[in-house]
Amino acid sequence: MIHNLQLKDLFIGKTDAKNELIDNNDRTKELFCNSFLMPENININDFYEGKRYYITGLKGTGKTALLHYIDLKMSEKPNYQSSFILFKSNFTEDDKAAFTVAANASCAVKNTDNDDFEDYINVWHWFLHRQIVLNSQKSEICCFKNDTNWQKYCNCVLSPKLGNDEAGITSLFPKLKRGNIEIGADVEFLKGKLGLEFEWENEPKKIVKFSHLVRQVNELYKKLTPSDVKLFLYIDELELTLTKQKQYQKDIKLIRDLIVAINHFNALSKQYNYNIYTISAIRSEVLTAINAIGKEINKPIIDFGINLKWQLYGGNIDNHPLIKIINKKIMATELYYNLPVSSEEDVWEKYFPSQINNQPIKEYILHRTWYRPRDIVRLLNIAIQQFPNESKFSHTVFDAINKEYSTQSWIEQTEELASIYSPKEIEGIKKMLTALKSPFTIHQITDKCEKGRRVYSALDDLLKKYKIGDLLSHLYNVGIIGNTGEKIRYSFRGDDELIIENMMKIHDSLWNYLSIEYRKPSC
Repeated sequence: MIHNLQLKDLFIGKTDAKNELIDNNDRTKELFCNSFLMPENININDFYEGKRYYITGLKGTGKTALLHYIDLKMSEKPNYQSSFILFKSNFTEDDKAAFTVAANASCAVKNTDNDDFEDYINVWHWFLHRQIVLNSQKSEICCFKNDTNWQKYCNCVLSPKLGNDEAGITSLFPKLKRGNIEIGADVEFLKGKLGLEFEWENEPKKIVKFSHLVRQVNELYKKLTPSDVKLFLYIDELELTLTKQKQYQKDIKLIRDLIVAINHFNALSKQYNYNIYTISAIRSEVLTAINAIGKEINKPIIDFGINLKWQLYGGNIDNHPLIKIINKKIMATELYYNLPVSSEEDVWEKYFPSQINNQPIKEYILHRTWYRPRDIVRLLNIAIQQFPNESKFSHTVFDAINKEYSTQSWIEQTEELASIYSPKEIEGIKKMLTALKSPFTIHQITDKCEKGRRVYSALDDLLKKYKIGDLLSHLYNVGIIGNTGEKIRYSFRGDDELIIENMMKIHDSLWNYLSIEYRKPSC
């Protein structure tokens, strides 16, 4: 007899991978690892050996999940330490303001790249040095030997007077005034016993230049002696939103200079044989925004990064990595409950219908995704939430969740648009697409937009700022539209450019939410 779990028992994962490990127990970690599918183009040892330290990819491609998987697998090795730093979650607007002050008070009003470029890198260096020292204080093991050089380094890093030490991230930033900081430690101890020298701006008040102190810390760092302990610093959630234009510009510079600082720290680790590795996950649209401001970050990203993609170029659909992710998650769930583990073929026989709307089930599911693991997680979790007691993702289940999946898919796409467009501009894009007949030509959508702008101010303002061709190119890049005809083309399938002269279509999963109608071909 074939035994099926109920849908509510299946572990499909969370849309944000860090939430899968929130209870931090061994069984959850084991389930996470057993259900994780390593992309074929990734060798985990490259991260352990410092050959790779940037993970790039579109939203929802599994960057956070990969970071946590690397962390869990590395933790199986002896003498391992790690720390997660989340740019979006850990850094509030007040934290970013403190960061700006620490870099240079003028950064809040100046937009010229040259004026603040070095300053942000200095503060990131300081931030990473503080992370190293604080991690050593919290643990019984340290990635450096506890000798005189280590004592000098720690005391120099800890010497500035800080703000409120209970204030979370901001406690890592020294108080700055006109580029100067106040030394809070015993100066005679620092100078006498440790032999640290400072370029005083005002010695009686213990004021020194921040840039000089960072240079000194960097030099002391080079004199340390590594131990056998490995420290991994994982930096995630490097995201942008255009909700506040001024903060958006600051975030671009903060993330840009963090990428530079990570490369510098990892280069030092290689040069001095240190066991410190800083690994960061960066969304593709963030890299595009950074490149647009003219700073060269492509070389380190290409040389030391890996891009997460889930396309299958030809071959059997059964081998598509997103199909294999479903297999892994269901099989890991059966193992978790000590049930006989199904074969990949049995998974689909037990938990899915063979077809939906005369379309093979695997093809049906793939065509409702943007070739990202998060789409699979979202689709199946909606089914689980609405039909927890069912034992199969049936035809009825998929039909019933179509509207909710379409709605959540649109929300997901607008979050990607938020790195380019304001909320009002996104509303204009929605007006541009709603009730559009698909497929469509450039002339047909232009005609719809010209009529719509007379009625909707959001659409009118949008078209005053952007040409329709540029808007369509952006919508193509995030996967909202594609080309149709003899060949279906989408950016997430690896097709680089929208062919604006060809027929275009709205992605299938957005039809329900946007009330898209099928356009019958003209005779």
